[in-house]
Amino acid sequence: MDYNGQYPHHKMEFDTGTVIVINGDCANVLKELNELGFKFNTAITSPPYAEQRKDVYDSISPADFPQWYMNISTDVMNVVYDDGSYFFNIKEHVDKGKRDTYVYKTVIDISEKYNWSDEYIWNKTNPFPTGAKTRLKDGFERIYQFNHTTKYKFFPDEVKVPSTSKYLESEKKRKNKGEHNVTNGSSMNMTKRIAEDMVRPSNVITCSTSNLNIGHPAVFPIDIPNFFIKLSTEENDWILDPFGGSGTTALSAIQNNRNCVIIEKSEQYYQLIIERLLQYGRENYI
Repeated sequence: MDYNGQYPHHKMEFDTGTVIVINGDCANVLKELNELGFKFNTAITSPPYAEQRKDVYDSISPADFPQWYMNISTDVMNVVYDDGSYFFNIKEHVDKGKRDTYVYKTVIDISEKYNWSDEYIWNKTNPFPTGAKTRLKDGFERIYQFNHTTKYKFFPDEVKVPSTSKYLESEKKRKNKGEHNVTNGSSMNMTKRIAEDMVRPSNVITCSTSNLNIGHPAVFPIDIPNFFIKLSTEENDWILDPFGGSGTTALSAIQNNRNCVIIEKSEQYYQLIIERLLQYGRENYI
């Protein structure tokens, strides 16, 4: 895949994949990618939150955010394959003691056009104090999954985790292991259940926030794109991140033998992404 568009860009080839970094506003770049015939297997991103970090990003008011992000999401889905997925991480803020509802309005708007397939929780192991006397630490964020239809690429075996069942060993020893004459609380038929050491995870992803000090205020923890890239794509597939930030999605892609197009509006962070990628493979790269 080659990019021959009008925006500044840098193409980087690695043994494990290709990364194309584009410097431009994704609202415009995505439309150009669509015109050029680009298609992606999965999009993973974290857009700028409404009126957060105004000194770093362009500020979008909560009132304007739903329509703005609906337009972006439409442009993203236009370049995602019919069996591809779109994941985005976002968390509403609290203003004067009241949590804003713009994220919920945004999700509802998108769900009226595309299939809202799932909602994941990023459980933070190191939540930051809020500084508020009447609220606890903000220990989670949501990640939403949207698809064109209910049929999409999905590889849960690639993200299996060790079983934590206290009955694992006893069930493995049973002569008729997996045979149950009961249902669980969700009325699922358990007669075909097989005890295994590695099991399908829940939709709660537990990892810390990134503490890298590399000149970006919101470095994405690599565990997040790692999980969704493995869950929704195969080797040599193409990943899109329209809000490139510090380039973590691109690093995750090449670590997992995938390719990536990453878009970043800021010239400063565009250069930061290239610098991080140039360090890939070196000792102690970040």
